[in-house]
Amino acid sequence: MLNGVLNFSRLETQLSDNVTAESSKRVKLHIQFFKRILMRYEILHSHCHRLVKDINSLIDRDYWLKLEVKAAYLEPKDDVLFRRCLFHFASTVSEVKSRPSSVFVFDTNIDLLNWYRKNFELGSELHEALTNWNLESGLAGSTTRFNAQKALMCLHLLFDKAPKLADLISKHGLSWFKSSQHFKNIFHEHPIEDRNKVLQSALLSVLRVNYPKRFSTVKIAINRKSIDVTDLAQSESVLIKQLQAVADSEKFKGDLEHSIEAMTRRFLAIVTSIRRFSEEKPDAFKEHGLDNFKANNFSLLKEAKAALRKDQFSELLLVIEQHLGEKIHRHDYIAHLLPFFFKRYESFRCIDYSEVALTCPSLMLEIEQLHRSEIALLPEKNYNIETLHTRFSKLKRLIVNYLIPNYKKEVLEHGFLCLGMDQSSIQKAIFEQLQGAVKSKSISIRSGASYTETMRWLMTITGQETIEAFKISYKRHQRHARRLRIEDLYSDSELRELIFFIEKGINEAQNSKQLLALYFARIQIKSCWNTSPMVDIELSDITDVALPTAQKSITLLLQKPRKGYDIDTYSLDGRAVNSVMRDILFVRDTITKDYRNLAAPAVQPFLFITKEKTNVSRIKSGTIVSYIKALLKRLGCRVAYNSMRIRKSGANHIYRDVAKQMRAYEAVNLHTFDTFIKHYQRISEQKSQETLHTAVDVMQRYFTGREIDSEIRVLMVDDASTQKTPSGQCSSRGNDEEAKQYNKTHRHLQQSKSNAWCSDFLACIWCKHFRTVADPEHVWQLLSYKKYVLSEMSASISDIDNNEFQQEAINALQQRVDDILVQVAKRSQIALNKGEELLMNKGMHPFWEFAITSANSLRGINV
Repeated sequence: MLNGVLNFSRLETQLSDNVTAESSKRVKLHIQFFKRILMRYEILHSHCHRLVKDINSLIDRDYWLKLEVKAAYLEPKDDVLFRRCLFHFASTVSEVKSRPSSVFVFDTNIDLLNWYRKNFELGSELHEALTNWNLESGLAGSTTRFNAQKALMCLHLLFDKAPKLADLISKHGLSWFKSSQHFKNIFHEHPIEDRNKVLQSALLSVLRVNYPKRFSTVKIAINRKSIDVTDLAQSESVLIKQLQAVADSEKFKGDLEHSIEAMTRRFLAIVTSIRRFSEEKPDAFKEHGLDNFKANNFSLLKEAKAALRKDQFSELLLVIEQHLGEKIHRHDYIAHLLPFFFKRYESFRCIDYSEVALTCPSLMLEIEQLHRSEIALLPEKNYNIETLHTRFSKLKRLIVNYLIPNYKKEVLEHGFLCLGMDQSSIQKAIFEQLQGAVKSKSISIRSGASYTETMRWLMTITGQETIEAFKISYKRHQRHARRLRIEDLYSDSELRELIFFIEKGINEAQNSKQLLALYFARIQIKSCWNTSPMVDIELSDITDVALPTAQKSITLLLQKPRKGYDIDTYSLDGRAVNSVMRDILFVRDTITKDYRNLAAPAVQPFLFITKEKTNVSRIKSGTIVSYIKALLKRLGCRVAYNSMRIRKSGANHIYRDVAKQMRAYEAVNLHTFDTFIKHYQRISEQKSQETLHTAVDVMQRYFTGREIDSEIRVLMVDDASTQKTPSGQCSSRGNDEEAKQYNKTHRHLQQSKSNAWCSDFLACIWCKHFRTVADPEHVWQLLSYKKYVLSEMSASISDIDNNEFQQEAINALQQRVDDILVQVAKRSQIALNKGEELLMNKGMHPFWEFAITSANSLRGINV
């Protein structure tokens, strides 16, 4: 019997002497459980003999721990119940808060019984290691507890993943890990489920606390912080020195106007990216560290591009560029990018041919050869890098959209030579497709012509015959585009709004970059110079001119690519757009003066250079307009900035008009454009002096020899002393210069002696002798002149090139009629209204029938 082997009377007596009223029932119950378990498992008899004799033996935690380990042979439920009995017995005779198989970390008892049962010595070592970790981690309590739990989980996953390693570690203990690198290699060979290496980091931290010499810590200091890079230091000592040098650089210390906090965060991200790539490729930084990325045409950098996330690769690229001290371009590490170096911007632009390379690798090799050849021979060509870039861009679209979809087999077999085979049948077919696409309006006529020109260029450089077939002519398109450019201009009200917000932005600019951009817009609106030649202005193009007077004057040279790189000279002084001169000098002598010396030698000569942090660069024609547009939109401007829509004559007059009112507006701190327009800005009743000057200049060239007068004279009553003309009245007394010039010009029409009167009625409205009357009849005459006579003149312009001057003259005449009618309306709005009714009801005025070839048909047209 069990009682014959083990006598429980002493155990029961000792427990009853120590129980309280609250614990009596619980203790008696667990004594029954304890007897039942020993009756069932004879293996426990010898181990429990000491306990049955003396309950105080449980004070010896080693003895208690051995009992818990031996309970591994019991069934799971009995195992738990047996250990519960031991805990209650021990808590009866002493103050016990935890079992000996657990270790206390921060506020939690972490169970190590499974480790004791695997190997008692390993369990003991883990108990000691975690105890030391709890005392010396130096971390927050919750973090200390978290890392202890994760370290055990990491070890558990490694045991499950590699049973042989489990036996070795159980035999030799935690000291089996020889170093940080050895630790890293083990987990690289036997990877566990550990996202972001959280578990491995926790276990390694515990090992460093317990084995400081073996797992020594290497850190990089940056801005009063330190980053643990021990895992990298074991095999990449050169890399650590390079990273420390980067951390000590001016950029990462914040000496170059960078945020110290931001640069510190970026450096942490850099280390993470390097660590991530080192795990993917352990020998990536061997021997030469970061210098390995430049070897073999950046082959290692290309591998990193494929292995890392976009943000991780960006950080890795940043540290490599900082270390090497040079810019790494996209085509250095991305395959199938064709680079084009634009010297004017000191930068590359690339075209991605990966789609072509994926479909036709052999053709890609031919394209790369053509690219190298064209770049090498470019100095001998009659086109520049911009044209070459455009042609390769169009060539890509030709290949992807027309060549490969229809002729892939021929392309794979013969490359570009297939275009000239079989009497150039493929070349003809593509030309025909392009012409059809233009006619069906699936592509624009400009794109079609550009594709055709690119195809002919390709045939030339590959030594094949070019077929002159299926041509695309866009001569009419060019005329239409010129007309659209003339018509699609800013109105005066739109210009006023732009100017208002440009001035507001200048007053509120937060940095030199914004201020420079807004001054660029200010100069462009006043002068209407194109964007490209403006950004190319150099300091040497600006010359101060000494005048006898005290008036300041400069001469500006402007090179225009669209005029064959001809140079236009502008004299800017007090008589001609002097505000533009002041703006240019302000940009040169104030905005850019302080940081011009920081720019590279290739950038310093240019007028418009911008500074961002410590990087000084030229503004680019491709981005400055969109940047200005975004700035104005942010300020509340409703008109989109577009340099193509500014009037040809510029808007300096409007700028002066608005600026004159801005001072009073700013004095009362009003902030909306509507308030400005309503209370301060009054729209000018007369055309600007600059626009008027342009119109006068056009008419003087068109009506050579006659005095042109910009003044408008409106009579309130009909003057009987004046001569009647189809457009109004003439105050000339005959035999004047106008009559002489008319007779000279029309000598071939004279049948008899010269007439004493001028009969050039089409030029009347610009003549100094012209008068009109503020009555319906004369309004009808002027409206008929504009609606019918000038319309027929416009329709009769010859369909040849260089006819823009004729259209300019007609535009000047139409604008002159509008200006006269504005003055008439000031004197009699009723006369203007009734004159418009006469035109509507009766059509053209009878006085003008002599000038219209189809007067009878025109009478029936309603305007």
